Amino acid sequence: MASSEYPSALADQLARYEAHRAEPPDGTTLAAVILLLRPGNGEAEVLFVVRASDESALWSGHVALPGGRWEPGDADLEETALRELHEETGLELGRQDILGRLDELHPVSRHIPRIAITPFVGWREALPRVRRTVEIDGHFWVPVSELLTPARRGTLDFRRDGEDFSFPTIEYGGHAVWGLTFSIVRNFLDLSESP
Repeated sequence: MASSEYPSALADQLARYEAHRAEPPDGTTLAAVILLLRPGNGEAEVLFVVRASDESALWSGHVALPGGRWEPGDADLEETALRELHEETGLELGRQDILGRLDELHPVSRHIPRIAITPFVGWREALPRVRRTVEIDGHFWVPVSELLTPARRGTLDFRRDGEDFSFPTIEYGGHAVWGLTFSIVRNFLDLSESP
């Protein structure tokens, strides 16, 4: 598919896709992220950020999609995603740049607070450089074909509080995409591979 056709075809797929939504229980923190795409060298690329190292932060040093918590001044979660993208990277998108949304995530774990994450998919033809901010230590772009490559798959194994954990990963440029970010990317890849 020509890169000029990609965003409209993806927007059509997202419009037909019934993203999973559920009413989160009272006391759940609402958050939104954006899976941002741009045209790369003949194909679309996805932006990932590396969260700043901070021992007090839950996702310190993790590879993530730009995003964060809903704030009372946000009209809705789409605005949350756009605001957080700008705060974390300096990139400004408008609502017209949002192609659609993916499945909400409601992770249940004693290791993370109760949170409901709504992922949005965005596209922009021309983007300025990503700005370094206090919230991120870096960023990188990954071609969609690389995210689909089986050779990029791996696992992250670790032990915490006496429990063993093993998570699937996508590995690229010395970084590992795993956890909630992996789930969002997998949802996007499944959708983009469907007819």
